[in-house]
Amino acid sequence: MRLRPRFRPRAYDRALETTQSTARPDGTAYPTGWYVARFSRHLKRGQVVPVTFMSRHYALFRTCGGRVGMVDSQCCHLGADLSRCGHVSGEHLVCGFHAWAFDRSGRCTDIPGQDRIPARAGQRSLPVMEQAGNIWFWHGEGPPHPLDTAAFADDRRRYVTLPGQVSVFHVDLLSVAEHVADLAHWPYSHQARELMEYVPVRDEGPHFEFRIQPAAARASRRMQRFFRPYALVTMAGPAATVFRAPTGPDIDRDRPAFAAILGASPVRNGVTFSTWRVAVRKLGPDLPLWPLNRLLAALVWLVAGPDAVCCGRRWAGNWRG
Repeated sequence: MRLRPRFRPRAYDRALETTQSTARPDGTAYPTGWYVARFSRHLKRGQVVPVTFMSRHYALFRTCGGRVGMVDSQCCHLGADLSRCGHVSGEHLVCGFHAWAFDRSGRCTDIPGQDRIPARAGQRSLPVMEQAGNIWFWHGEGPPHPLDTAAFADDRRRYVTLPGQVSVFHVDLLSVAEHVADLAHWPYSHQARELMEYVPVRDEGPHFEFRIQPAAARASRRMQRFFRPYALVTMAGPAATVFRAPTGPDIDRDRPAFAAILGASPVRNGVTFSTWRVAVRKLGPDLPLWPLNRLLAALVWLVAGPDAVCCGRRWAGNWRG
């Protein structure tokens, strides 16, 4: 007998469960782009988890081969909840009611006892990909834009990435997204030592990037407690950002000394799912420096953690993941 991986809800899963009602379109026009669905490490091979975004229920699953799929949770056959009764078999998600099998694109590939599969038999699916230790999904019409903002963090020869905290904010997505462009909170929340300004670096369609730097011509060496005078912020999605701390004034997107990857995704109107993680450049190859590389990453994680969630604590529903 082959045992199936058991889904054990995490604290943020339980927090989201208490806020749920019957999923139906709420009329909100959510921005098109990439959103974070979950930490990659929180979805094991052969596991299915229920998730809700944009007021729709989905079944998020990882096949036995390690690939991730995200389809509507309501089975197109008789409406069974695939996220709760479904299970993974090989590279497919199988309904627990009548064993209809679906691939990652939502296409029905097998109906027991039936040779012909109706053309309409299928689930709505969302494009998904993994990058920098996160599972990302695409919301919007048309083909997804390339996602490469945090690709540097996937280079395990150079970087150690550590997941941070998952939070459930009882607030709309806009309030979380605007926080990124808010300079006023830096003196209090991040102990900024001087007046700062935004300098746009790139503004082309969905690509927006800016640098935070001291407003004064002659600035001190540190912008705030822990970082140097310059920081590069790149929007990876409507409410997802990559905060790079370079070693000097030159822009270096591929080899920052430190990066914080933050993502916020709307569960429904008034509830937002938010995550953060850090990527720290190694001091050298792991073979002789493995303990030092992990120690450095852990220290940065401890320092960056309070700053990453500082402004979220005023909103109800803060849960550790």
